[in-house]
Amino acid sequence: MRRSHITARGLLTLALSLGLSGSAVAQVPPEKQAVILARAISYDKELRSRAGSSLVIAVLYKPGAADSESTATEVLRAFKSMEGIKVQELPLSVVKLPYSGKDALKSAIAAQGIDALYCCPSLDAELSTIREISHQAHVLTLASRQAFIQAGLSIGVFSSDGKPMIMVNLAASREEGAVLATELLRLATVIR
Repeated sequence: MRRSHITARGLLTLALSLGLSGSAVAQVPPEKQAVILARAISYDKELRSRAGSSLVIAVLYKPGAADSESTATEVLRAFKSMEGIKVQELPLSVVKLPYSGKDALKSAIAAQGIDALYCCPSLDAELSTIREISHQAHVLTLASRQAFIQAGLSIGVFSSDGKPMIMVNLAASREEGAVLATELLRLATVIR
């Protein structure tokens, strides 16, 4: 099977330029989010020093919360469709991870070699714990909701005037051990 590589600027620029149909769209479709987030992660200058032999993204969700579970299923499917690509020469893989407490999350990160956490809706009450663990373990956080970026998660893709917009919480990304290239920050809305 032939593996493709994400090119430096092309894929992110293409994904952002495609936009979304209509200005009333509240959320970027999971397929676009996955492409843009994978591309954004590739702009982390410290990724290879933090990641193992592959880039493992965990889709973290709250069991029993319908919106969280449905988002997790859709986002997992979107990232799964990209498992043939490489990000900074690291093969991308994705796992679905139920949030069941601080210790379980710490254990899962260590056992599965998780490098990034995509945080689904309904994890609002757990954000402080997720942030604490992501800072300690140097795991990049990806937000499903704009409010999660405001609350201290690192990167998200949201709709603005019907087009995808990358949002970066720069302080949070640094706490998680990421050093994001200026090329990404120029394309993003940055919270300092």
